[in-house]
Amino acid sequence: MLIAIASLGASGSEAGPPLDHWRIGPGSVAPWAPPGTRVPAGDGFRGQVIQFAADAVSAPGPLACARARFEYVVTPAAGLFQGMLGTTAESTASALGIPALPLLTLRVSCDSGVFDYHLLTPGKALLGLDNIIWPLETCGDPSPEATVLAMLQVHLTHDMAFTPASVARKQAYLSDSLQAAIAAWFARPQSPDTVPRINGDPFTDSQEYPDRFVMGLSRTEGAGTIVPIALGDGSRTLVVEFVLQYADGQWRIDDLLHEGGATLRGLLEP
Repeated sequence: MLIAIASLGASGSEAGPPLDHWRIGPGSVAPWAPPGTRVPAGDGFRGQVIQFAADAVSAPGPLACARARFEYVVTPAAGLFQGMLGTTAESTASALGIPALPLLTLRVSCDSGVFDYHLLTPGKALLGLDNIIWPLETCGDPSPEATVLAMLQVHLTHDMAFTPASVARKQAYLSDSLQAAIAAWFARPQSPDTVPRINGDPFTDSQEYPDRFVMGLSRTEGAGTIVPIALGDGSRTLVVEFVLQYADGQWRIDDLLHEGGATLRGLLEP
């Protein structure tokens, strides 16, 4: 598991905290709860805020912790709420308002336990605690990290093959210039007798798709911001750095830097 980023390198050797802070909505009794379970008096945690720091969580009750470690994990239906949905996981997840599976999960490991924040969208999540499901919404501002997280949420929970359809799902997070370079790549004829320069998934620099990642600390270089991401599949780790530019009121991904020195734009060149 990618609990710490030991291999992120000199450009970003520390893990960054998760994005934003989250406000807790009204809780509901979980489908696995024993009969007679009720939402705590006074609506429990409703209206309170969860805020993440580099190695700690400020939150109500048992959600608060020091020495926190953060990891994003792709979670199938059977793994939601730490496996509590049982044999009807997919249908039960649908009944809970989960639109599609798998989900990207923010896993927070604390001295007191492990807490899974299941991301429905970049701004909404579900948390199961003591037989109650709590909805959460983000309260933060747009950031380079938020753009990378949103793109990876779409990318890792869908087909990751490098195809026009796959890229189209992520176009909201890519700069116009990068989209044009990708479109030009697909428009050029590819010889069936040669291995293409892009052979695998350039967004994760992998042919064996990762199922988890840790976000590193961003840094500013020139007019852009770089967000390093340590990706893994449980047996290996590699780092891809996302280069973002700010334009028209939003951050967009403009290039990728791979561990071997290659860039996505370089791979896209004729």
